[in-house]
Amino acid sequence: MEKGYVYALQGTPEAFRAYLEALGQPLFHWAADEGSMRIAQGMPSEWKDQGAAFGPKGELRWWREDETFRALLLMSEPVGNLTPVPGEWHTAVHEFDLQNLHEPRVRPNFDEYPHGDHQGRLVAQTFYRDGSPIFISPRVLKGKER
Repeated sequence: MEKGYVYALQGTPEAFRAYLEALGQPLFHWAADEGSMRIAQGMPSEWKDQGAAFGPKGELRWWREDETFRALLLMSEPVGNLTPVPGEWHTAVHEFDLQNLHEPRVRPNFDEYPHGDHQGRLVAQTFYRDGSPIFISPRVLKGKER
């Protein structure tokens, strides 16, 4: 297992935007409110009530609390100007098959994943705090290996 880094943040979406670049490329995000959910590649154009962005080096999860936003930054490398959430954090990498969106029993509100295919694989990191699994954090979307 590798060392992991978890940070708790509070502020505005503009303050969080700098951390999105630290996540690496390609960058993917989802953003949702009561009426809709949007999944896309790149930086979010709109910061809805909750969402997440992820890249090969980390993930930023946010949610609105009254007039401010709170966030968790889950990273593979330390972020110099932040203090980590207490605990001994480690990670392990896993790969998962994504649901084939063309199967008749599957009817999400989107036709393809943000990487442009209707199927594929997700590379994720499980974050363990003091030996207990706490988060599964997406890192990379891959096309289906044929």
